[in-house]
Amino acid sequence: MWPFVIVAGLLLVMVAFDRIDGISFFGDIDDDLRLLQLKHLMVTGGWYDLTLPMVQSPDIYLSPWSRLIDLPYAVLTLLLRPFLGLDLALVFATQIWPPVMLLMFAALTVRTVQALTPPEALSVPVWLVVGFVLIFAAFEFSPGRIDHHNAQILAMMVILYGLVRDQGRGGRFVGSGAAISLVIGLECLPFVAVALALIAMGFVLRVPFARRMLVETGISMVVVALVSGIAFIGPRAMLQTACDAYSAPYIAALCGFGACFWISGRLVPEGAGLLPRLLTLAVSGALVVGGLVLLFPSCLAGPYQMIDPVSRFYWFERIQQEQSILGFRQIGQTGAAVLVFLALMALVALFSCPFWRRETRGSARHWAGYLFACSSLAMTVILIRYVRFPAALMPVFLPLALKFCVDTLSSGEGRRAKALVIAPVAVLTAIVGGLYALMPYRPSPQDAVWLMSVDDCRGEDFAELTGLAPGRILAPTGIGLALAAHVPDGVSVMAIPFHRAAPGIRLSFSAFAGTDAAARKAALKESDYVAVCHVPFPVPSEEAPLYAALVGGKDWPGLVPVAGAEPGRLKIYRVVHAALK
Repeated sequence: MWPFVIVAGLLLVMVAFDRIDGISFFGDIDDDLRLLQLKHLMVTGGWYDLTLPMVQSPDIYLSPWSRLIDLPYAVLTLLLRPFLGLDLALVFATQIWPPVMLLMFAALTVRTVQALTPPEALSVPVWLVVGFVLIFAAFEFSPGRIDHHNAQILAMMVILYGLVRDQGRGGRFVGSGAAISLVIGLECLPFVAVALALIAMGFVLRVPFARRMLVETGISMVVVALVSGIAFIGPRAMLQTACDAYSAPYIAALCGFGACFWISGRLVPEGAGLLPRLLTLAVSGALVVGGLVLLFPSCLAGPYQMIDPVSRFYWFERIQQEQSILGFRQIGQTGAAVLVFLALMALVALFSCPFWRRETRGSARHWAGYLFACSSLAMTVILIRYVRFPAALMPVFLPLALKFCVDTLSSGEGRRAKALVIAPVAVLTAIVGGLYALMPYRPSPQDAVWLMSVDDCRGEDFAELTGLAPGRILAPTGIGLALAAHVPDGVSVMAIPFHRAAPGIRLSFSAFAGTDAAARKAALKESDYVAVCHVPFPVPSEEAPLYAALVGGKDWPGLVPVAGAEPGRLKIYRVVHAALK
């Protein structure tokens, strides 16, 4: 019990500091859109209806985000609503549930560490170090952090715990965690593939209890996939294809591979050798892959297929998390801190390798957990967006890494022992230092396009929106969510910074940043209003002609200021299409 108290207490204290001034430092636009989705759900009660009518780009926005994440917030809001009212109840729900998930995360971490580490290596100072190193992951559970990343971390921890459990019962955790992670979103699909490959590899190599793991993983995947489909998207959506959200392709994949695991575990004889086991899994898996390709060919283009070249150039390619690890070089001291942390996690991976200890060298569960966690480091090298996962998974191996270092340095082998510990530290320090010394510093350009994406009109009350007649507002992506949260019924926003809103993003940048008059008029064709936030400094007109004029307070042919608008940064214009320039 006391290890959980130490880790959970330390993590709760850390996240409390994030809210000490009432503002979440780690919140982002994902939280804002989730809150908008939750508010709409609580007003309409449409559990299976994921449309958000306040966003139309120009078609109504259909959210790809799972009701699984909405469920606890909705339940808490319903319980608190009679006492606090809807708005305040929802605020309280968003403050309560993330710390509750943090306690779950702490419990899973403690159980996983205990399954991996000899008891004599776990002392109070070691548990304190583990809790402190988990700080980067813990902030994903700050109050108000209501996007899906914290739930994805929990799903990955469930898988890791399942991989390192004894007696083969971990298959239930692996299969359930794999299915739930895909219900939440597709971000962890590579990790799911790694986990399932490790389970299959154990079966092929005749690892003890691997057959039970295979069967239980398969059954859990099928059951959770089908139950979650019925519960969170509905029978009709379960038969539809959405390549960027939980739908028919992913339900079919989970059920197909789950069936492969179950059939292989049941039909292959106990005494079968490596080749029959491998062929059974390979042939059945190939049939599933072939079926998926034939049934869902559109998904071969990936989940971001709707992002057009204009949206990709002005928006997607500027998103920091969509770059490789080298992108950390561009963000100054913050990037350096993250790179140092990742270097430390790489050292943990090196020193905790099962090969170094006789007791774990032949342990399949140690190797499975280790390789799964290390895959998060590898994925972070490819894409920054995965950085939260090594921050959550690698610290569970910290006690093993510390034990290796202590045992090595106290072995009495002198220089050789010290070299085994010091040399990797020196090498990684040189790599990080060399990256910053040799790679040129190229910060993201803070031009008009950047300003359109980051200026959220903070501090405005948006009261003038309430008097607008029904219509669509074309605005820079930076203020899209703020507008959507305040528009009256019948008024919608065309551009928010999410991939399914790519048509609206294209129209926004074509209108505000485009230099071709015909293309600008075409982009404004679907809109009834234009909105911008005034800035107190000049914006170069050559970077974004229409945007520069409007944020500078200048007139533009065909755009008429809405009468009666309150003074403030937010400026709203009615579009007179016949007079547009």
